[in-house]
Amino acid sequence: MWPFDNNNQQAYQQYAQAYNTGNYNGFDSGQTLGHLNQFIQGAPADLQQSLFQQHFDQMPYEHRALLAQQMPPQYGIDPNNSWSMAQGLMRLGREQPQLLQRVFSHPVLLGSAAVLTGLIAKHMIDNHRREEYREDRQEYANNGYQQQYGGYQQPYGNQGYIQQELNEERREEKELRRELRQEERELERFEEGEHRHHHRREDY
Repeated sequence: MWPFDNNNQQAYQQYAQAYNTGNYNGFDSGQTLGHLNQFIQGAPADLQQSLFQQHFDQMPYEHRALLAQQMPPQYGIDPNNSWSMAQGLMRLGREQPQLLQRVFSHPVLLGSAAVLTGLIAKHMIDNHRREEYREDRQEYANNGYQQQYGGYQQPYGNQGYIQQELNEERREEKELRRELRQEERELERFEEGEHRHHHRREDY
């Protein structure tokens, strides 16, 4: 389950959906442990630590204690410490991957392996979507914009497009100022006319 493989998207989605719904029926235990082992062997350590610790934080204490009993003692797993449990699982998976099958052989822990694989799959899908979104935005920025003038297409890059917008705003601002000055002059002429009319009425 690492790195992301477009050909396995259906499997990712099935595990992620199971994680969201809590229904893990129908998953092959061997395939589940295979996905988990692949993730342990290939994924960055900080990502493993984060996801494993999140998983153990959510796991009931009884299940954590059972997992600690199944693990070889040299890995020093403390069921009260999710960080140590994540570290122990990472070490076991890298140093003795063949023992994963034995550790998760208990029916309760076999379900736990499916839950953890579902969490990993959910992260893989979410991360892949974020990467696609960033790539799409970058491609859009690199391609620039297309502005249409007078029936023909004239390409503009980002900088040209922004400059075009600034020029348009400046023209609109100048036009607004011109209209305001014109209105002020008309108002002044109107007031002068009223003033002269008032004086003529006083002469009568």
